[in-house]
Amino acid sequence: MCLFAFAVFAQQQQSLGDAARANRTKKHTRATTKLDDDTFARSSTPDTPAKDDADAKKTDDKTADAKDADNKDAKKESADASKARNEELKKQIEDQKKEIGTLQRELDVAQREARLRSAAYYADAGTMLRDQAKFAEDSRKEQDEINTKKQAIDAAQQKLEDLQERARKSGLSSE
Repeated sequence: MCLFAFAVFAQQQQSLGDAARANRTKKHTRATTKLDDDTFARSSTPDTPAKDDADAKKTDDKTADAKDADNKDAKKESADASKARNEELKKQIEDQKKEIGTLQRELDVAQREARLRSAAYYADAGTMLRDQAKFAEDSRKEQDEINTKKQAIDAAQQKLEDLQERARKSGLSSE
């Protein structure tokens, strides 16, 4: 009896395995490619179905000529608009680089002044005894100013990176 049950069980296992293999071969493979503006080519003119009638062909030819003329005008306008956008993007990138340079110089000056003031304070023992609270308060203010300037630089650099990414996506070099 056990032998019979085992034989039936073995047949079911074999048929389940065959069923699994059959299902695996029947499964459709899914596309793993993510389609976005960078990987998906777009066609500027839609395909039109062919017509058998001679009049329809003449109409199609006239329509195609008109579409070609419109496409040429559209391409020229889009090229001009694209060029204008690219120039504006380049200008924004250059302005952002100048702003980062200015912010960096301001930060350097603030840090240098803080170091000089600290050196002068610690060099004079009398000042250290008389003005401890004032020095501590001024140091906190200077440090807050320095931290604010650092945050402004970080924000400006992030904006520059975003502009450079937009330029890269539009086909410009990220200089």
